[in-house]
Amino acid sequence: MQNIKKITAFLCATTLICSSISFIGCVHTTHVEENEIKNVILFIGDGMGENHLNNTLTYFDLDTPNFFQGRQGYIATHSANNPITDSAAGATALATGHKVNNGEVAYHNGENLTSISELALAAGKKVGVVTTDSLSGATPAGFSSHAKNRGDVEDIATGQATSQIHLLMGEMGSGVYENYFPDFMENGYAVPTSPTKMNIYANRQKLVATLPNIRSEYIAGCEAHFQLKEMVSFALDFLENENGYFLMIEGAYIDKFSHNNDLIPALCETRSLIDCMSFLYETVSDDTALILTADHETGGLIKATTKTEISNALYRSDDHTAANVPLFIKNFTYTYNGTPQNTEIFNLCKTLLKI
Repeated sequence: MQNIKKITAFLCATTLICSSISFIGCVHTTHVEENEIKNVILFIGDGMGENHLNNTLTYFDLDTPNFFQGRQGYIATHSANNPITDSAAGATALATGHKVNNGEVAYHNGENLTSISELALAAGKKVGVVTTDSLSGATPAGFSSHAKNRGDVEDIATGQATSQIHLLMGEMGSGVYENYFPDFMENGYAVPTSPTKMNIYANRQKLVATLPNIRSEYIAGCEAHFQLKEMVSFALDFLENENGYFLMIEGAYIDKFSHNNDLIPALCETRSLIDCMSFLYETVSDDTALILTADHETGGLIKATTKTEISNALYRSDDHTAANVPLFIKNFTYTYNGTPQNTEIFNLCKTLLKI
């Protein structure tokens, strides 16, 4: 039965019809108009497909979010060796502009791949990575380290410790990642021992923090937990400087709940992403480019027509699919033809940061 669901999801995803907005697939024909952009924020909903957003609006009776004004269409997500990407290859494409094999983290053909984070650092900008996953997770790792395989936690963590990235914030999880804190401290990082102590280090040059209980406040029992919007607000203050910054934000649990076909928590996590994106859309200044997309879709989710239809039965898979994922932007104009690959996001960020 699971195989049937996966095949169905793949066939549905590969026949997805994109919007009529024009796209340019090749870098040299892409045109970007900027409003003197200094900062770039890239927001990634892990596993977030079109219908995660649609069903969240239906379930919570929400009006169309403000950031939908910047809707651009869709991007394609396949990896170098598979029509269905994993998070490692998806993040690497977004972070480095290169298609790699599933499992590879900013690494391919025996070589580390230069990421937008590394280019931004070299250009004198501050860099932040914020996630609701562990910092060794595939998406944050793709923007902050290198590894032959996404499971190489030691390589990822030690790479992050020497990365010079100014801010790294993620989930405490099992606590294994914290074993690498001495490596960070040796490289000048402040390491808050609790979320309440983070503001003590707000003026430090480099900070790494792992936080407990950062599930969505819309999940029963999580109302008092640390929220993604709070993490992002801290990051904006921490990274602000005259030379500009690059910030990657990941909402990770849309994917994790969708793998379990657990729809309501997945929609709660999507709601938190919507809240955070709406906050950014309202508050960032004109010199900050804002981009929202996903690394892939998870679950082959179909769209409910009414709130009463919202149930786990809307899933058609318990894995990633080949569906194109949505793209939203603010504070710049981006024109292109066709359906761009996820690698275009790296080129877009590079152009906006004038690297």
